[in-house]
Amino acid sequence: MIAYIFIFLLLTAYLFYRLTTRFSVRSPNDVFPFLLNLDTELLNGTFHPEAEEHFRNKLSPKEFKKVQWKRIHLALHYCNKLSNNARVFLGWTRYERAVNWSALEPELQEEIHSLRDVCIQCLHSSLVMRLTLRWWLVRMAIAPFVQPPTFETLISLGSADMISFYQKARELAEGFSLIYGSDYHKKLVEAL
Repeated sequence: MIAYIFIFLLLTAYLFYRLTTRFSVRSPNDVFPFLLNLDTELLNGTFHPEAEEHFRNKLSPKEFKKVQWKRIHLALHYCNKLSNNARVFLGWTRYERAVNWSALEPELQEEIHSLRDVCIQCLHSSLVMRLTLRWWLVRMAIAPFVQPPTFETLISLGSADMISFYQKARELAEGFSLIYGSDYHKKLVEAL
């Protein structure tokens, strides 16, 4: 019972911290400086189980565990970058809805709705991936005698969906950025 209370208090403190210290308003000028460059080919390659099969067949079981450990960390790194960018885009949609909504044409309003929805989907699927990957690291650390987990499992959990949600969010953000001019669009594309 005490453990549950402690966890509840810890989560409450974390949520309070996040709510009180979050970025206030993400105007269009606050978008590209906060984006993290993310190579989608490397992202796809990290989560693709084919690379894992190559390592499994080529390396000894001990070496494969070391490589898989690093791949899990790399996948977490990409999930964090992907989540960061989705949160930045989501903040941008909030700004557009709060400040520019009445000035936007219905097609652009629909684009903002689509961007918001796909960012939320991306964040949810990324959370599932990060929790799974962190659990794998814990499992590998406390049970080193067990076979390392396989990235094939992540497909059923939605890793491909997460990547496609991110790519869709990126496309929508790039398209929407054109309303701020070609220079702004260019800066956004370079940041991604």
